[in-house]
Amino acid sequence: MVEYIYSVSLKDINLFEKFTEKAIDAVKSAQIYAIEFNHEKIYPEHLLLALLNDSNSIIVKTFSIYKIPIEDLKNTIKEILNKRAVVKPVEFVVFSDSSKDVFVRTLDIAKTLGNSYVKAEHLFLAIWDCPKLELTKVLKEEGVDVDAMKAMFYNVLSANKHKKPKHPEIIEKRRRNDGNDTIVSLIESADSAKIFDRAIAKLSTSNYEILGTEQIMQSILEDENSDITKILSEFGITAASFSEKLKEVSSRQAEFGDKQIIFTPNALTVLMRALDIVRESGNASILPEHIILGLLKSKKGIAYNILKEFNINEYLLEEKVLQPIEKQKNETLYIMRLAKQEARRIGNNVVGSELILLGIVLEANSIAAEVLRDLGVIVKDARDVIEELIGSGDDYASNEITFSQRAKLILEDAWNIAKSKNKTKTTADDLLLAICNQSDSLAMKALSRLGVDALEIRQGLKNKMSCFGI
Repeated sequence: MVEYIYSVSLKDINLFEKFTEKAIDAVKSAQIYAIEFNHEKIYPEHLLLALLNDSNSIIVKTFSIYKIPIEDLKNTIKEILNKRAVVKPVEFVVFSDSSKDVFVRTLDIAKTLGNSYVKAEHLFLAIWDCPKLELTKVLKEEGVDVDAMKAMFYNVLSANKHKKPKHPEIIEKRRRNDGNDTIVSLIESADSAKIFDRAIAKLSTSNYEILGTEQIMQSILEDENSDITKILSEFGITAASFSEKLKEVSSRQAEFGDKQIIFTPNALTVLMRALDIVRESGNASILPEHIILGLLKSKKGIAYNILKEFNINEYLLEEKVLQPIEKQKNETLYIMRLAKQEARRIGNNVVGSELILLGIVLEANSIAAEVLRDLGVIVKDARDVIEELIGSGDDYASNEITFSQRAKLILEDAWNIAKSKNKTKTTADDLLLAICNQSDSLAMKALSRLGVDALEIRQGLKNKMSCFGI
């Protein structure tokens, strides 16, 4: 089975850097279709066929408005594609020129609509701009006003252009904890102390006094046996190749903002992004993988600029870096995934405190889930109450899921609770205790409507933990 986007030249890799997960999945599915149809190239029709797989998407619903049965449409596309099969078996496919034109057009459409990321819907619009799309002619012969359909779809996307998140917790100000205490605890954790010791040692050899992203990156790459170093080496990024690129950098201007502190501002940004990822993934200490992910998400500084020179597919690199973290399969990481799934289910692009609570209920096997179940909190009731509180969005919810400020605060508090207990990972009970500490959160409002209060939860957790000798 085709796993990743392949057969792409280096100059084409940047096309996919801003594609959302759903858009990337459509491209992957198009590759699979090309192989199944025994085609040497991936055509726009393969992409369109892939986009029709999601029965709940706005794309499929557009055709239903024009009373075009989806299965009939798929069969028509397959008939068109069957004409292009080659005699010999195909094992390797490339993108056709028309497909590449679609990708370029997709980027233009996303930009026009004011979107930072390329979504499946943008791909759909770009396909209909393809002059050689045979399906256009077929539909017009059947009396479908293709131009009107395109205009309607464009208007739907334009209407969503300026939509702001309506989640009640999104407007809260996060209680910042960016001071020296947080950074010091981050540096001194067992998993990261060696990284920063090596990075600081490099300052004297480079005649710098302030730690930047490039020293942190060099330090990570020096551990040749670590998982993250092996992953980076697959992309041609090694201690030697990074150092060669670093020699070409004549100025540290990319590392500085207005202030100079113990870390350069961009290094501090990377570390704080990494710290957010640590909390979301349920770790109690920072790993090199978290720092690399923080670097990729911050998109700032000397180290990031050098990474770009390797012409890497950032989406693919991020996916591979996540794998060692996801292997740990801890409760918090699983709960966060469930919370994001629930956000998408109700058409919302924000995970608030209430969806973290629902994630705990859905996880079902943790001590926290048992406590809630004993108190009568079940999935159906929790879902109903939460949808009453935040409502449900339309089918065109963004695929980029963010956390409300209150949700981030709960993750931070859960992380601190776990560290105070000398735990290596945050667990569901830490999350539930952190929720109880936020009396005015949507999660607690949902629990109140379900007839449960913080005192009952705390006592239930205490009783369960004593039973398990925790």
